[in-house]
Amino acid sequence: MLGLAIGDALGMPTEFLSIDGIYEHFGPDGVTDFENGSHPAGTFTDDTQMSLAIANALIKTAEQKPLQQADIEEIMAEISREFVAWEKSPENNRAAGNTCMTGCRNLENGVNWRKSGVAGSKGCGSAMRSAPIGLVFHDNHKKLKEVAIASSLATHGHPCALAGSVATAYLVALAVKDTEPEKHVDMLCDFTADISVEFVTKIRQVPDCLEMESRKAFGILGDAWIAEEAVACALYCFLKSPQDYRKTVLTGANSNGDSDSIACIAGAISGAYNGIRAIPDSWIEKIEKSSLLKKTALKLSETIQ
Repeated sequence: MLGLAIGDALGMPTEFLSIDGIYEHFGPDGVTDFENGSHPAGTFTDDTQMSLAIANALIKTAEQKPLQQADIEEIMAEISREFVAWEKSPENNRAAGNTCMTGCRNLENGVNWRKSGVAGSKGCGSAMRSAPIGLVFHDNHKKLKEVAIASSLATHGHPCALAGSVATAYLVALAVKDTEPEKHVDMLCDFTADISVEFVTKIRQVPDCLEMESRKAFGILGDAWIAEEAVACALYCFLKSPQDYRKTVLTGANSNGDSDSIACIAGAISGAYNGIRAIPDSWIEKIEKSSLLKKTALKLSETIQ
């Protein structure tokens, strides 16, 4: 949870900038620490806010019955409530995506989660927030896939978006289990092949990019506004430096386009794989709502049976 939030906050001031623009604004090394952007340094974005919404929904579901026994309707009832609360929150002032907002407003108006999302949207909004699903269902991949798909349908209905939501959760689950990073691409492609061939095709580009410097790699993998590009870029960042959390998230933050989402997803995977000791203490101290993130993470861990 800290890993994704810190990555998100590092990428907050570079979102919407090109790599050249980042270097021009922040110097030849780009972003190396929290910087002021549209919000003060250390502020996370809607990516983390929505990740917290899903985490809170899972925690609240577990207060009623063990998560492994909860059915999808019970879980999605809580996720829907949390999404509506986020949409109405005064803190929802962080350039939230139009598709996420549309889905949440539909939920608020009583539309069932299966129909509330924008059917044709393959934006990365569901991929950026699904890490908590991977944490709690890391030993139950069938349930992980079911919940990740459902959580995406609430806002994003395109098969690539569904696969992106599943992918972030699944990569986090693999990281929790210390799965060798070199296996991640093949395992992810196998796991999502029944959801979207288009998504898998993009992920298959990642291995060829690992020998490239980031500017060229991101030029191939994309600007990450859509789900398959966001996950591919994040996976590239992690696989370039699987044992180095700091390098992973800074690679993501210094990227074209949706930098905060890239660094958020990459930070979730790296944080799950390397643990809290890999994250610089200064970032843990400075990240917005650090104590809440820690508290939420501990409550999530208590839901795992």
